[in-house]
Amino acid sequence: MADLTEQNIREIEVLVEARGVEMQELSYDLVDHICCMIEGKMESGKNYASALEESIASFGKEGIRQIQEETTFLLTKNILAMRKTMHITGITAAILLMLGSIFEVLHWPGAAIIYVIGGASLCLIFMPLFLAVRIKEKPGKISTISNVIGVIGSIALCLGILFKIMHWPWAAILMTVGGGLLMFIFLPLYVYNNIKTKQLKTSTIVPIIVAIAGFSLLFSLVKHRNSNDVLTAAHNIQYNLDNESAELKTLNNSLLQTIDSKKLEQNEQTTLEHNINKTADLLSYIDNLMITSIWSLNEKGMTREDAKATLTRNYAGLGNSHINLNHLRGNKAKKESLEELLSKVTAYEKDLKEVIGNSVSLTYNKPNFTAYITRKNQHFLMGIVLQDLITLKVQIQKSQTLLLTYYKGKVS
Repeated sequence: MADLTEQNIREIEVLVEARGVEMQELSYDLVDHICCMIEGKMESGKNYASALEESIASFGKEGIRQIQEETTFLLTKNILAMRKTMHITGITAAILLMLGSIFEVLHWPGAAIIYVIGGASLCLIFMPLFLAVRIKEKPGKISTISNVIGVIGSIALCLGILFKIMHWPWAAILMTVGGGLLMFIFLPLYVYNNIKTKQLKTSTIVPIIVAIAGFSLLFSLVKHRNSNDVLTAAHNIQYNLDNESAELKTLNNSLLQTIDSKKLEQNEQTTLEHNINKTADLLSYIDNLMITSIWSLNEKGMTREDAKATLTRNYAGLGNSHINLNHLRGNKAKKESLEELLSKVTAYEKDLKEVIGNSVSLTYNKPNFTAYITRKNQHFLMGIVLQDLITLKVQIQKSQTLLLTYYKGKVS
């Protein structure tokens, strides 16, 4: 049996590498196969040089390179399919998000649906596929951990932005978690991995600088929008409602002075007095709830009188705070509660109906009050709670105007 020397085997390895075989495992298999072919030909009487030439020639001019290409294609077929799907999904998601922005700016219907579909495609399809491709293309423990954390952080950040746009809960938490993962875990691992592989060049440093600057501007923009757009609008609405409440109070006092109660029958006088007292009691109850809201922010360092004064002079500052709704929910230890307020409002509407004779329903944000009472998340933006309370107060004052106008007509 003919045996090849170490020098012969090394020569075969060089020939295989020279024909474009780069994959180590494939190179071992081809060298072993060629060695077997040469040994077989040498056993039939041929010398090593002739056997080597015939064995290499049997693969054809581009045979060995073609084997490399076909093997690479078979091994990367799944990656290519995932990459193609990833590209299609990414482009689709980007187009949908851009269309959603255009629809939102032009106030066309369907913007929210487009946003959600685009964001879901980006976060739940594109990014997981991107992660799978990156892990297959760049194996290694540190690289894999870095890619996993980077994609998870990106998904959380993108979902947070989507939740922010849709005004869904947990937006701030998602954005904070996503940004934290990217800034404090992904970027250090990314830098370390590139330093370790001696690839920390301009192409690596520039994306890091852009990422840090982008995160900083993003969070600044979110904070800026909250303080200057949404909250400013809420402050303006509250200011207008306060003015309207003061004007209604003046109007109702004037109407009351024009009513000569002596011209009313005894039962009508009693009913009028009862409704005036009940309205005053309900308005006072709302004022006390508003004071409780302010006072709850700093129970130890603020008296209820201080809270009342703060409410009149610093609404803008208070509106940015978050109230613990438990302070407004009913229990035996609290003087006022939202549950009792809604009960009083229902009774008040019933009394008005009995006097005026028509169905009376106060216009206020009932779903919000229900949410304040039942929601599991106890913390809520103070400005919205105060706005709902003052809106209810204005509606009660308007109903009192209607009631006093009714009695004025009876004595005229």
